Amino acid sequence: MVDFALTRIWLFRLLFAAICGTIIFFQLLPLKTAPGGWPAPDLLQAFTCAWVLRRPDYVPIVLIAAIMLLADMLFLRPPGLQAALMVAAAEFLRQRIHMTRDLPFGVEWALVATVLTGVALGQRLILLLLLVERPPLSLFLMQLLATILAYPLVVFVSRHIFGIRPAARGKVDTLGHRP
Repeated sequence: MVDFALTRIWLFRLLFAAICGTIIFFQLLPLKTAPGGWPAPDLLQAFTCAWVLRRPDYVPIVLIAAIMLLADMLFLRPPGLQAALMVAAAEFLRQRIHMTRDLPFGVEWALVATVLTGVALGQRLILLLLLVERPPLSLFLMQLLATILAYPLVVFVSRHIFGIRPAARGKVDTLGHRP
């Protein structure tokens, strides 16, 4: 017998991995070679937060850790730092799903903005403590702001294009767990 609920979960996990792979691919392309302008938002973080708050069963921690570690390696960031911080952020958001499910979008956006700011400041602080070269503060803040401002667009795309909606209250998966 085919379990359609389990198949759906795995298809959305593959879709999330494909979306993240596409984002990584386009960020690696040398499309803009001249310096200046605003840095691009970190769409990996935005999609991870949006999907974790809507359907945490579609985004397991192992998948988040693997994708973020791959991104760390490909973008020549300190290996595992961004991955560890995003895993912690995803777990923080995952634990608050029952509280944020019925709140308006503005509150969710403020929560995600706070979490993304915490991740960015944590990364900056760890790099400072380890005496690792950091990007300029203005560039760092502009990317954080761009990521926070891109979050509503990411939620819109996730909801209306990919069909990621929060699970109904009281819904359980095939194992009896709440998503």
